[in-house]
Amino acid sequence: MLRWMTVSGAVLAASLAASGFADDGHTSAGDAWRADADAFVAVLEAEHDNPFFHTPEEQYRAALDAYKRDVDTMSHAQRVAGLAHLAALVGDGHTWMPMHALPFDGLPAGPGFRSLPVRFELFDEGLFIVGATDAHADLLGGRVTGFGNVSASEAEARMMALLPNDATSFASEFVAEWLMQAELLAASGLTMDAEAVVLQIESDGRPITVNLSPLGADARYDWVFSMDSGPSGEDDWLRATDLSPAWQQTFDRMWRTQSMDGASYLQIINIRDGANQSYAQIAQEAVDLALQSDSPRLVIDLRRCLGGDGTLNAGLLAAVTSATELNQPGRIAVLTSRQTHSAAVMLVSDLEQQTTARFYGQPTADRPNHHGETNVFVTPNSQLPIIHASEYYQTSTPDDDRRNRTPDVAIPYRFSDYIAGRDPVLATALTDMNGQ
Repeated sequence: MLRWMTVSGAVLAASLAASGFADDGHTSAGDAWRADADAFVAVLEAEHDNPFFHTPEEQYRAALDAYKRDVDTMSHAQRVAGLAHLAALVGDGHTWMPMHALPFDGLPAGPGFRSLPVRFELFDEGLFIVGATDAHADLLGGRVTGFGNVSASEAEARMMALLPNDATSFASEFVAEWLMQAELLAASGLTMDAEAVVLQIESDGRPITVNLSPLGADARYDWVFSMDSGPSGEDDWLRATDLSPAWQQTFDRMWRTQSMDGASYLQIINIRDGANQSYAQIAQEAVDLALQSDSPRLVIDLRRCLGGDGTLNAGLLAAVTSATELNQPGRIAVLTSRQTHSAAVMLVSDLEQQTTARFYGQPTADRPNHHGETNVFVTPNSQLPIIHASEYYQTSTPDDDRRNRTPDVAIPYRFSDYIAGRDPVLATALTDMNGQ
């Protein structure tokens, strides 16, 4: 469930007091960063349901002490990365530090790192270039094999250490974007110079080496819902393919329903009520569309659903479970991916327990029982937004310790499907349902 908020001045003051930090005008830069780390941990202890559920407290405090000990010798980017690692050690998919500006008014811009003039996406076959400026059009479709003399797999591992350590599926969604940040690459030892990032690429079966300079600091992407498009206002941008399957195409609502190959298809982007139609009403509309068939079938696509208001899921469950002719084996398919997050995972858990749904795609972003709510703490000195959880949601049985909900029919996330504009997840689900 998403609930964006900044921390009040009172909480900040309490956090600073807990850290023992007071700005007397003679404080060193290192002291300010140490105070920020202490303030973040103080907020975690005050607001997170269990900040040490993934990393034991003794181990976490050892990491905190190491950061505070070494911060004087770090570059600015290394200090940012160090704080990101402390957030990542908490583990859950609602506690992490963004490396880019958050799309919410009233928040600081974040680290201000500059992005490379290409966009990466992590597929099962590896890290690929899926977007680029005109000047680097020859790199489109290339597979990244290394950053300088570091292999791509090692580079991914280093960045994964800065993303939620427990929610590894969710972290895999963001790692490609982290690898685009020039200063972060330098902080992680993946380039000697943020102004000249060396990439090793395999293109058309041949290895090539390129040297890339970052875009300006004002370049801003739609990180949440775009995968291969360029920064806002960027005119000379190319994508690796012009073919996009329906589920990846943009539309101006939080959900949509349509008839597709004899089934009712409901895609949910955000679990919210609309201005003119409630979430429960759109769910009922999708069920009613399915019931127009003598053999009703319903596809619920949650692959781009990062969450919303989990309390609204009851409306969808009521619509589906009340249609007994629909809630039968082989007639409900749920599509998931590593973007299926927060309230969407709560819905997955409900559908798993209360319906006959079969699940297709990739594992969900979070555990069925997970730490949620999205709160934003802004560090008092460096002014860095850090997201953190505050509530625990048990949406499955108490002993369910699965790290994610693995689909019944696992389907790889392949570059070859992306480049061809194919959607094997939906195609497989529809084929299975039509075969019943």
